[in-house]
Amino acid sequence: MWIVLLFGALSFGLAKSFCIRAVENPYAEPYLDYLLLKSVEKAVLASGYKLDCAKGSQEISPAVELLKETPIAYTPQQRVSAYSLELKLSLRIGQERKAFSVSVPYSQPEGGVGDLPRRAALEDALGIIYTEILQFIGRR
Repeated sequence: MWIVLLFGALSFGLAKSFCIRAVENPYAEPYLDYLLLKSVEKAVLASGYKLDCAKGSQEISPAVELLKETPIAYTPQQRVSAYSLELKLSLRIGQERKAFSVSVPYSQPEGGVGDLPRRAALEDALGIIYTEILQFIGRR
């Protein structure tokens, strides 16, 4: 039993560590920054690596390349009732860069719900590309 505990402690201590930099985002969308950071953190930890910004850690630089909302449906009063949210992100680890893109539709049934459908669409978009992020980080 002690051997298993010792091996576990040593393997965790020898695990590669990553340092996640601030999100480069030209759009004024702090919720997207939050979601992207949390997704990258979750992928690093799920891959068995550590989060640590000490010397020797590899840097991960997340960036938002495109955030575009296109109207796709209108009400009889000519108001937009549904959008297509297009999102393009990239991650850079060392010299390797990987781009991710997704398009998610969402609707604004009424004005009283505020920003909630848009936030849900951002969460859905990051949920869709999470497996690709996990694979990209896991290949290290």
